[in-house]
Amino acid sequence: MSDENGKTTGGYGNPPDDHKFKPGQSGNPGGRPKGSKSWRTVIEAELATSIGLKEQGVELKVTKMETFAKRLVSDALAGNSKALGELLRQVNRYFGDVTAAETKDLPASDADVQLLLKYAQKAVAEQESGAGDNG
Repeated sequence: MSDENGKTTGGYGNPPDDHKFKPGQSGNPGGRPKGSKSWRTVIEAELATSIGLKEQGVELKVTKMETFAKRLVSDALAGNSKALGELLRQVNRYFGDVTAAETKDLPASDADVQLLLKYAQKAVAEQESGAGDNG
């Protein structure tokens, strides 16, 4: 598909020469602004900022990341099963002798199973005692 001057006239998937980008010309001249930050960079910076936290009557300056860790541990100790599962996963991931790829398939240890069974028995007992009060 060429005209008499040797230019392509175009067709499906082949734009005419007049509409093609010239060598060195960008299709997005504005592009991403220099110095713009990625989502990961923004989150890391935010989690690294310090906040005031009162713990046992003492004012502490801790990072938001430390605050999340403290909250995760306290929720797990309070019996929140989701927090407990996440805490165990994080402990296995960062303190275990396994690689990150293996953590998904890692079976629970005997101690983990005993802890989860104890928690489940406690939750069932509370559920049964609560059901008896409402009926």
